Amino acid sequence: MPESVSEIKVELRRAVLSESYSEVQRLTMLFCEAVETHVRTLAPGDPSIPEIGAMVQETLQWASSMVRSGRETLALQLTLIPKVKPYLQIVSFPPATLQCDV
Repeated sequence: MPESVSEIKVELRRAVLSESYSEVQRLTMLFCEAVETHVRTLAPGDPSIPEIGAMVQETLQWASSMVRSGRETLALQLTLIPKVKPYLQIVSFPPATLQCDV
């Protein structure tokens, strides 16, 4: 994997953790473009392609999950502000569940 892809991945994770959502969007596109460029340089059937695909999928799923969680936390915090409550239309969601396959 080229160093540029690894560096972008680190920057993307940092942006996700700092809740810099516009930076997350920019870096996600940059990450995908860098990976695509790298994969195009590989020979068809190169054994590293599935590994790269798995890494990309894991990274993007993690980023998506963290962004959703961060935004949900911010939305919840808004509902806790007394002066804001009357202006928010609270939607009832089914309880969250977590499944862990081992």
